[in-house]
This record gives sequence, structure tokens and C-alpha cells, in this order.
Amino acid sequence: MNWNFLKTEIEPGDFLIDCRSQSAYEEETLEGAYYYPFIKKAFGSDPESQKKLYGPMVAVVQEFQKSKKTRIIVFDEGMGMFSTRMVYLLRGMGIKDAYVLGQKWPVTGKKSKGEFKIEPPIADKVKPIEGVVDKAFMERNLTKLQIFDARTMEEYEGRLPRLTAPEEGTLCGRLPGAFLWDWRNLYDGDANLIERSLFKKRLNGFPFMPERPTVIYDYNGARSCLLALMLREAGYIDVTTYQGSWFEWRKSSLPKQAVAVFGVKQGAAAAPRVGGLDRKKV
Repeated sequence: MNWNFLKTEIEPGDFLIDCRSQSAYEEETLEGAYYYPFIKKAFGSDPESQKKLYGPMVAVVQEFQKSKKTRIIVFDEGMGMFSTRMVYLLRGMGIKDAYVLGQKWPVTGKKSKGEFKIEPPIADKVKPIEGVVDKAFMERNLTKLQIFDARTMEEYEGRLPRLTAPEEGTLCGRLPGAFLWDWRNLYDGDANLIERSLFKKRLNGFPFMPERPTVIYDYNGARSCLLALMLREAGYIDVTTYQGSWFEWRKSSLPKQAVAVFGVKQGAAAAPRVGGLDRKKV
């Protein structure tokens, strides 16, 4: 694997974070690994929601600094959405030596039952996390941005409000002008991340320019972080993720496309705007 945000081996001085499920963590994890439940939650981008995300991120950084370890290695079942989200946010908090473990569970290393589950406090005040934008930014700049939708085709076309556990009566749709890059297409048939050269080849199928501001969103701000890490390594200069994503945007009065209510019969959906791997399929 030739991605710089991946590390294939664990070293003695690593601070470990497990982003799998809580039950899996408690049953068995890498010895000394921490578990932070907040990383799996959806957050809006209003001030109160930002406090709920920023406070835990400060706590993770403080725990790492207190440990005197040299770098952070984050893992889940295998280079997935929550480990990449944690790494992306840690880098946005100034921890540049934060990496995703490029192995699939069960990974190599001494294991034990998980015992460092931490529920960090909500912050009183917040500071911006580098690489993360809010709804106000999106509203101001919507027509100036290159926007990637990192969800699935079903979500993008307005057929599902979210990939897992969709609720009847929930609004489906997408942000105006967004192009689909299905998060699942960042992996090969063996569930490993695709090589950088293949990623860049697929990237050329989109009408985007590396120097223009690019924003990525999904449903809850998790899947977009992997694509953001890959875009940065592929030469994109100004890459951010929209924290609130569709979880927040669907509740606003802001413009939307391919709008439908899940469970209610609709007419034909608008044609999708896709690129890369899926362009020939449309």
C-alpha cells in the first residue's frame, strides 16, 4: 500500500485507538488500546454540536500528550470509516503523527480485554478544527465549491436517507452540484484500499481541479474523511469535510436535489452526476 496515512506495523511507542464496536473492543483488543465512543456519532455543525465534537478531540490529544508516546495508530476492522475519521480529526487538531493501521482485524500484536473506554467531556468553548467546515460556510460558498458525495448511489439518488437503519418518513436527497464518489469504490475486491495510481486515474474522470476548494460530505461526516485523506495525498490543495453532512443539511431550508421521503412513492429521480469508476455506468 502506498498511502502515507497508513502504517502497516505497530511499534512499542505507539498510542493505540480502537474504533471497532464497543462489544468487540471489550472482548479483545490490542493491549493498551483506547476506545472513544464519540467517534461513531453524527454531529451537526452548530455551536453546541461543535462543542460535543471538539471536547472529546481535546481529551484524546491530551491523553496522547500525557502518555509521552511518539505517534498515534488508529485501527478498526480494516482501514474503515471510523479509523480514518479519527486520524483526519487528529491531524486537524495538530497531531501530524496520526496514522491508520493498514491491517485487517485480527491484527498482529499482543491482545487483552479492552479497559480504557473513555467518555470525554463536552467543551465549554471551541476552536476550529483544520479541514472541517460548517453549514454556514457551505451556504456562503455553495456555488464556488467542488463537492464530492461519499455516500452510496442509493443515498445519492434519494432512495435511502442513510445506508444503515433507514427510517420511514426521513428525507432523502443530496447537496446541489455534488458529484458521487461511492465510498465503497475506494477499496478493491479484497477490501484493501486501492493503489494511489488507480485512485488518481479514477479522479481524472471528474471535472474537478486540484487547486480549487473541494468539500466532501456523506451522512454523518465519517465516510468523507477517507476520501479527504486520499485527495490530499493525490495533490488536491484545499480539501475539507462538511461536519454536519446530510444528517444536518436535510433538516435545513437550504437547497437540495433528488429530494424524496423514504417510504413514500416518488416519480423519476434526477440523473446522477458521477465520475471516475461509475461514469460509464450512467
